[in-house]
Amino acid sequence: MRKLISLTVPAILLVLFLLAGGAVSVGAQQCTTIQDGVLLDSYGNLLVLGFDEFGYNYQAHMFNGTYDSVDRKLDGKYWGATGDYVDDMLIMKWSDDWLANKDCDGDGKLDRGAPGSAGYPNISQGWLTNHIVGDYDSDGDGIQDAHYTDFVKIVWVGPGGSLWGQYEVIQEVYNDPLSGFHGLLIKIGAPGLGLNDHWTEP
Repeated sequence: MRKLISLTVPAILLVLFLLAGGAVSVGAQQCTTIQDGVLLDSYGNLLVLGFDEFGYNYQAHMFNGTYDSVDRKLDGKYWGATGDYVDDMLIMKWSDDWLANKDCDGDGKLDRGAPGSAGYPNISQGWLTNHIVGDYDSDGDGIQDAHYTDFVKIVWVGPGGSLWGQYEVIQEVYNDPLSGFHGLLIKIGAPGLGLNDHWTEP
């Protein structure tokens, strides 16, 4: 069986590390958009509309690529690591509070966090989903003969969350027929993606 958490968990927060931004400002301040052609990623690359060569579409709050392209380097590695999962497909979608498609705090990068969240500046909030589709070598003969899919929903809950201290996995659906898993559902909490007060208030 493919061990999911070792692959899923590092991908879940990659959006957090790719762009350094601040909490969204509230008030009359003018926001800079991707269309303005001046916003940069954390490597200093200009953000563009639509999908870039790595699979990111920041305007649409979406990534459609592979583990290899997640770190914005097409080198056959995932953040420097190798493995049979590096070419697996990964689709991520996120809310505006996780990573906005505009800069309202004037730092030249996309903002993170809900408007007025002064207590949690520069923290991705809202929700993120990961959908992974891949193959792996089930018997060590060098042939990727097993297919799996994994779908994960994650929400920001504030301090005290079981995932990195501020997040929760609220749903995971895993299919790996060769290992006998057909739609294994792991679910915590209520249906849907949830709002912050669903998780942090009694």
